[in-house]
Parts: sequence; structure tokens; C-alpha cells
Amino acid sequence: MIKFDAVSKNYPNGTTAVDDLSLELAEGGITVLVGPSGCGKTTTLRMINRMVEPTAGTVSLRGRDIREVNAPELRRGIGYVIQHAGLFPHRTILDNIATVPLLLGWSRKKARARAAELLELVGLPGEMAKRYPSQLSGGQQQRVGVARALGADPPVLLMDEPFSAVDPIVRAELQAEFIRLQKELHKTIVFVTHDIDEAIKLGDNIAVFRTGGRLAQFDTPERLLAQPADDFVAGFVGQDRGIRRLSFVKAAQVPLREGAVLSATSPVTRARASDEPWVLVVDAERRPLGWAAVAELPESGTLADAPLTPLGHTFSLVGDSARAALDSALLSPSRLAVGVDADGAVVGVADAHELSAGVAAAEVPEAAEAAAVDAAPEVAKDGDAESRVAKDEVAKGVDAKTGDAAGSVGPGGGER
Repeated sequence: MIKFDAVSKNYPNGTTAVDDLSLELAEGGITVLVGPSGCGKTTTLRMINRMVEPTAGTVSLRGRDIREVNAPELRRGIGYVIQHAGLFPHRTILDNIATVPLLLGWSRKKARARAAELLELVGLPGEMAKRYPSQLSGGQQQRVGVARALGADPPVLLMDEPFSAVDPIVRAELQAEFIRLQKELHKTIVFVTHDIDEAIKLGDNIAVFRTGGRLAQFDTPERLLAQPADDFVAGFVGQDRGIRRLSFVKAAQVPLREGAVLSATSPVTRARASDEPWVLVVDAERRPLGWAAVAELPESGTLADAPLTPLGHTFSLVGDSARAALDSALLSPSRLAVGVDADGAVVGVADAHELSAGVAAAEVPEAAEAAAVDAAPEVAKDGDAESRVAKDEVAKGVDAKTGDAAGSVGPGGGER
């Protein structure tokens, strides 16, 4: 879809922003560009829509050199989202979203109808259409920025640290919304961030750049965590990459045991007979109510009369990862993770040691699959859609992801 062939960007003062970059970005996927400040990731992004022109090499889109396309025309066909959204302050939200369709010659009625559809698509109520950007929160403005980038249904979206200017809670909400949208729209997305956790959460593939604009590694999140190319990549990913890898192991793959799980109607004598320090108390539908410390149980009665300690949190065998299971164990007062099914009923429990052993066993087949991919470099390294399908058949990895106006420039659009 997008190909960089020996691309460099050098400035007159001697600065090299991008150095001999050769890279193919797959169609219909999310490629994240990540690295330290000044590594050239934003320059790389902006060369795709010709906001920055390369000094050497070729950038092509669907096999066509982008220099053959008039720059404004190229930008109108590529969605662009930046930090702080970059909305026009004097235009209503509806007219901000309708910007690109109007530039393409759509009638005002058609453009506004499209804008109203997109407002709903990004999860904003229709009554916001007549408001102005200053009347929206930062997270709402970013949603409008995404809607504006989707205005003319472009096949490519460029996103330059779009969620970095909002607080962590809103950022997590925007990331979840972004994953949902991508599952529905299947755009080719190039996403710049300095946050490796965001890159791992969102990316189908990740390009790690080192200072000086050199590509250090281009890989899937799983393989980036498991097999960093060198010490620089390992250091950038972080020492807790083993914990991050748990995000790619399904919770359903970890072993659980029955443990001391008793109904609230059970007599306390039964809990004492369990010879366990903690008992998980559940209701009639086997939904967890809390932990009972056996040493603090009353002399008689049922567990419904016992003081209960909050769970911490459960993890779901449908949709959650082993990382959620481990977090459940670490936050639990009993140090036991509680696994539940789709209805919230308790399936079983496990401690951190049991979870770790189970994850290690689950990863053995994945290691063999990674070796198979390494043995087929022509499949693993190709960036087009056909090779991605072939690669997926070679290595069936676990999918842990539960998915502005073109040519506009705004805050945060500078070099990183």
C-alpha cells in the first residue's frame, strides 16, 4: 500500500531526519512509528502526504510515486489527525467535519449529512453539531479531529500523536474507540507515538526508529517484545516487556483450579473445613461476592453473615488476556485471580505462580510458530496484503486487541 524505497531527508544545516528508509506498510492495517524524540518518525509520516519532501528515494502509494500527484490533491485523499485536533475555531463542529468533502466539491447538504453520520460514528451526540471547538473537551475535540479526517472516506489515515494531549483516562477511551472504528472501517493507518505501550496496544506492526532517523526494527508487537533486534530496541521497549507479552496470551489459555469457592448459603463450618486461608463467596448464579478470611469468620451461621473483602477485580475468559489475569492475582487480597465466564460466573482461581507456569506452557507453540516465520523470510518480511495473509497462516498469533482536514497543519505537527 505505502512503500518507502531508500528514502532520506536531510536539511541544509546538516541534520539528517530520516536516513535511507526502506519500508512497506500493509494495506488495511495499523503501522505505528515509535522512537525517541528527534528520530524522524513525524518526518516519515509527513512525507506520505508531501508536507515534507524527501531529499532522496521514493515514497509510493499503491504503486504510484506520490510526486506524480499534485500535493493538494494527494492530501485531500489522505486523512490527517494531529495533536489538539487542529480544528478551525470559527467553524461549528459539523462544518469542521465537512471541510474536506466541501473542498472536493460536494454540495453543502451532502457534506453536512456525511458530517452528521461521522459525528455519530465517533461516539458524539448529534446536539454537538452546532457547537464550536472551544465548547468541547479535549477528548471530544480529538474525536471530531478523527471524524474530520474520515470526511471523504479516504483509504489512508495519518495520525500524529493524536491522543497524547489528553489525560490517561480519556486517552484509554480514545484508544478503545479507535480500535473499534478500525475493526469497522479497515483503513490503512500510519500512527506516530512516543509511547511504546500505546504502540503495542494499537499496532498491527511497529517500526522502531533510533536517533538519526535509522530504522531499528520493524515487526509485530509480539515479536518486538519477544525478540528485540538489539540492545537499543530492548531498552526502548523496557525491562517489563515480559509482562507486556502477556497481553498476547488469551486468558482462556491459562489453567484454573476450583479452589475454595462456596455459596453464600454455605455454613461457616464448611469454610473452616476447607483448610484454606481465604474462601471465595459466590451467589446462587456463582457470581463472586467477595473474599472471606477464614480466621475472621463468625463461630456459626452462613457465609452470608461473614464480613467480605472486595475482590480487587476478576478477569474474563472471554476477551481478556493473561496480563489481566496476573493483575487480578496481584490485586486480590487472597493473591488469587478469579476467572469468570461471559455471564460473570466463577470458572476457577489461580495464583501468580500457576498463571506464570500456564503462560509459559501456552507460549511454547508460539515460539515454534515464530521459528517457522523466521524460516520463511519471504513471507515474514513482505508488507503487502497477500504476504500478510500468508504470514498469518504460518504464524497464528493471538489478537489481543479487543479498533483533520487533509493538508492542514496544527500544534504538534513539528519534528520529533
